[in-house]
Amino acid sequence: MLNIFLARHQLSNYNIMKNYKSNYNTSFFALVLILLCYLAISCKNSATKSEDQVEINADSIKPQATLDDQFDKLLIKDSGGVTGADGVISFPLNNGKSVFMMGDSFVSEVIDNKRDPESKMINNTFIEVDLRTGESKSIIGGNLQNPETMLLPVNAEMTKEYYWPGHGFQNDNVIHVFMSKFWNDPTITSGWNFKFKGTDYIRLEPDTYRVISQNKFAATDVNGVHYGHSVLKDDDYTYIYGSKVNETIAELHVIRSTVDSLSNSLTNFEIFDGKNWINDATKTAGLKGIKKNVPEQFSVFKYENYYVLVMEERELAGNIYSYISNSPSGPWRNEKLLFEPTESNNKKDEIITYNAMAHAQYIKDNKLLVSYCVNSMHPPNIHNIDVEYYRPRFFWVPMDLILSE
Repeated sequence: MLNIFLARHQLSNYNIMKNYKSNYNTSFFALVLILLCYLAISCKNSATKSEDQVEINADSIKPQATLDDQFDKLLIKDSGGVTGADGVISFPLNNGKSVFMMGDSFVSEVIDNKRDPESKMINNTFIEVDLRTGESKSIIGGNLQNPETMLLPVNAEMTKEYYWPGHGFQNDNVIHVFMSKFWNDPTITSGWNFKFKGTDYIRLEPDTYRVISQNKFAATDVNGVHYGHSVLKDDDYTYIYGSKVNETIAELHVIRSTVDSLSNSLTNFEIFDGKNWINDATKTAGLKGIKKNVPEQFSVFKYENYYVLVMEERELAGNIYSYISNSPSGPWRNEKLLFEPTESNNKKDEIITYNAMAHAQYIKDNKLLVSYCVNSMHPPNIHNIDVEYYRPRFFWVPMDLILSE
């Protein structure tokens, strides 16, 4: 049963662990998603250029971003809810709030900027944020004394599978979310033992977050695209984006759907094959114009008459870029460097950054709110040295920088 806690602070630690206590056997969400790239291909820093790309050195463009030191304090606090986490994937609710889907999370109290290293890690949590009141609310399973993961795969106790968050949206009285399913292979005794098992599409009640339906998203099994990491509602269609490793590059793919008016569920799926929308999921094609390898986590949203893609390079401690398009299926253009995270300069504590996400519902004064996750390759550091090593960072970037050509 889900219990909702008012959280003045929020989600904390993601664990990047191989052999650090049994709590961390699942390895942490975002790092795993990044490592999917390294396991599947020898990731290059940039994707193969397509014929219609314009040669622009985005790294020569000086970013105009400004740090935000307040939003993370609203989202993550020291007690009363999630005190450390990654993921940080948001979408607006119909009641004026937003929900942030978090990955591996901690709810243990933080004292003097430290947390008990034996704290239990749970694989996913949600956080509701209301900027009007300046309050946040953590949504977890169990309770603060005995926290449990919020959403579990069907038969998880038997299969030992678990979820990390994708993205979602609300349509009328139903919340729709995508969750990535993983499993730890006990036969792998060294290195990373996680395995991606597929994507599930889940419908939830908006007030209680009770599961209405929970089904496998079949297209992932058909074509291997890791769908559900960004969802865009535009006119009559819902566009569901994902990434797929194809030999030496990782590309962006998209499938679209409509919402059935009676059941309030996604139906009538069509795949973009590079030219047209068709019914054959095996014919999916990578979207053109993106110069860099697409990560597992990214954001696609619409602003005015443009479609905007925000992503971090598919590597640890990568820079954060944007692209624009006149269509939800591309081609994408106008690569811009938005931000260069500096936390990874801390070599002593082995700090990394990853998982840049845009939060377009908060655009104000023509500026976009963007977050990225911070972690340590030495997991005890996020407890014993500084809990800020496992809390997200936020910055604002002018939309004019993204859109100007």
